[in-house]
Amino acid sequence: MVLLGYASGVAANNPGCADGPLRLKESALEKQWSDKGLKTHWQALLVPQYESKQACLAQVVELNTQLAGMTQRLSEQEQTFIVVGGDHSCAIGTWSGVAAELSKKNAALGLVWIDAHMDSHTFETTPSGNIHGMPLAALLGHGDLKLTQILTSAAKLKPEHVSLIGSRSFESGEAELLRRLGVRIYEMPEIKERGLAVVLQEAIVRAKQGTAGFGVSLDLDAVDPEDAPGVGVPEPDGIKGKDLCQALTLLQQEKQLLGMEIVEYNPHLDKDAKTELLINNIVLSIFGD
Repeated sequence: MVLLGYASGVAANNPGCADGPLRLKESALEKQWSDKGLKTHWQALLVPQYESKQACLAQVVELNTQLAGMTQRLSEQEQTFIVVGGDHSCAIGTWSGVAAELSKKNAALGLVWIDAHMDSHTFETTPSGNIHGMPLAALLGHGDLKLTQILTSAAKLKPEHVSLIGSRSFESGEAELLRRLGVRIYEMPEIKERGLAVVLQEAIVRAKQGTAGFGVSLDLDAVDPEDAPGVGVPEPDGIKGKDLCQALTLLQQEKQLLGMEIVEYNPHLDKDAKTELLINNIVLSIFGD
């Protein structure tokens, strides 16, 4: 299993998430995964040129162009990967690379987006200006051309292949865009009523239908802050960590799972290593024996 670190927080409201991949790389997680039969290795650790928000858009484009090249090559080699963030702007590069490779075969990409937020703003709708709130819109072909045209000018995703799970904090501009496009959105009341496993299974089916494979983009703030305190934008009343890990076991047998990303881990905000332990359990739920 290839690990790619996106050690950047320039697109986030709290830049501390840049240290998430560094913390995980230095931790004992790889040994724990190895003990459970999962062999991993870090192939790259991408770091922005500046540690401030200076030239933020240019830095995001540069990093994501590099990341897209890496995930494109891994997809060409049919290697499964995990991108470890860093802020969620990395999704632009992660899935632009995979989509570019699939497009060579006229094939589409599906995506399951697990997140408290919709991340579907453009510079015209964003209240904060933070690019980590824009990656899904960019992948769907909406927003600044510098973000939408990484590797290829075409949209990387079609709305009918995308589902959002865990949405509970968003603004009208991004919600209107997604609903107009027809993206499937599972907000928390529906998840509580129907069960996370049922919802995730539906999202997987949607991501596989008419595609050559799919990815999972997991923002840790989808999880309730009680179980994942180490995130920059915690939102109450989220998915329970135990429920998430249990539901993610549905992915164990999915041969069409091309890769995933786990983002927005901020070790400076973690408590009793709860979030780090959750990351460990998430990875083992999907890729462990």
